[in-house]
Amino acid sequence: MIYLDKGQINTFALTLTENSTISAPTWLFVFENEFNTDSEPIYWVGVDTSPYVNRYNLFTLEEGVDLTLIIGQYTYSVYESPVPIVVDQNTSATGLNLVEEGRMVVSGTATQSIYD
Repeated sequence: MIYLDKGQINTFALTLTENSTISAPTWLFVFENEFNTDSEPIYWVGVDTSPYVNRYNLFTLEEGVDLTLIIGQYTYSVYESPVPIVVDQNTSATGLNLVEEGRMVVSGTATQSIYD
């Protein structure tokens, strides 16, 4: 499970390499809000900063800068890509290998209501 705090620099570790099928992949994260299932998926390319990638993968996400998320629960999917990915309105995980799925919680002081 990933835990993020709003407005903070968040560091989290996952074990993606053990399920990876390519060397030195680009990691594409897809976050989906569990409360608002009609919302669009949120894409983020995570840069692995782990000194020991065969043991764990380390990511840093600055909420409010890298992504702006609403407080609540999300599902996440991580895909591997052999080529770099630029996130834009055409980003999709189609054709990429799914490496891991899980849940994420975003907590902190609410500045936006889930009803907005």
